[in-house]
Amino acid sequence: YERHTMRAYLSSLSDFCGFLGATVTRWGDEHYQFNWNLMEMPTRAGCGEYIAACKRKGLSSATITRYMAAARHFVRALEEQPVYTETGNDFVFILEAQRQLRLAASTKNPAADRTSNRPALEQYGTRLSLAQVNRVLESFSPEMGTITGQRDLALLYLGITSGLRAAELARLTLNSIQPGKDCYEVRVRGKRSNHDPVGIDSTAMALIERFVAAWNGRLTSPPSPLSIHGEGEKDPRWIGGDTPVFQPLLRGDHIPAVGLRGYNPQKGMTPRAILQIVERRALGALGSAITAHDMRRSCAYLMRSYGFEWDQIRAQLRHRSIGTTEKYVGQEQDLSKALLSKRVKFMVPEAAATLL
Repeated sequence: YERHTMRAYLSSLSDFCGFLGATVTRWGDEHYQFNWNLMEMPTRAGCGEYIAACKRKGLSSATITRYMAAARHFVRALEEQPVYTETGNDFVFILEAQRQLRLAASTKNPAADRTSNRPALEQYGTRLSLAQVNRVLESFSPEMGTITGQRDLALLYLGITSGLRAAELARLTLNSIQPGKDCYEVRVRGKRSNHDPVGIDSTAMALIERFVAAWNGRLTSPPSPLSIHGEGEKDPRWIGGDTPVFQPLLRGDHIPAVGLRGYNPQKGMTPRAILQIVERRALGALGSAITAHDMRRSCAYLMRSYGFEWDQIRAQLRHRSIGTTEKYVGQEQDLSKALLSKRVKFMVPEAAATLL
């Protein structure tokens, strides 16, 4: 049910094929019906026209690049499919068709909307300072008697201090947290099925345990011993070892009934729901919203600001190599050191240089 990439690629592919003349009908999340009878064969010229059309619609270069990633998978599959010819003309036609498909797959992505030599950490999103993080955390003080307040505090503290992505936070279970040699270790499936451990401190663990205890304490039928029929009776909403920790709540601090609005305790919260919580909490505490991924950016930013080693930052962010970490985080830059007036004396009239 988490097949985000598959859904994104199918959506992108339907747009690409529709542009080339195919009739596409969508019946569900991953249920598409393609009719290619009137579709033009993908060529480099056709791909270029598609990119230009996307630009005219106002799509960003990053979005178009994502669309083209799906299109390339499709075009390469067309090129590699086995085709059996009956005549020499068939053979010549197939060779030319495959050549055109190779050219289509080699179509370059559009140039980036903007370029910079600074690391990605500084180019995108928001990075919270320590003072801003503490303001967000302190804003929970009036709500510590509610399950909602305890859940959201645990969520934001864990997200900021661990650097876990929203999808990884959504997958978190109690059994995925184990005591390590010097701290607690979290092992959840991450990007590209990465299961490297991430360290979390005792405060994060205490906040999680407090929320889980408050949630389970609200339920009327906790797990009971096996009945004489050999079947245990328990509330399906009970957060056990393999149940996602972060669960949705209704307004008024109420736990939803199973099935209400599609609620399934075994699926927990979606990454989108986590995003909405982070946006709302930051907006209330800081006056401006941040995204769920900004928690990860803030973790990297604070680690860089407080002198952590590159390998320590790499391990916390679960990057494959230090090179990836250095490219993403980069060195902190003090632009004032490059000011010409640091070493050169300019004769500016005193009156003109006086601040108003």
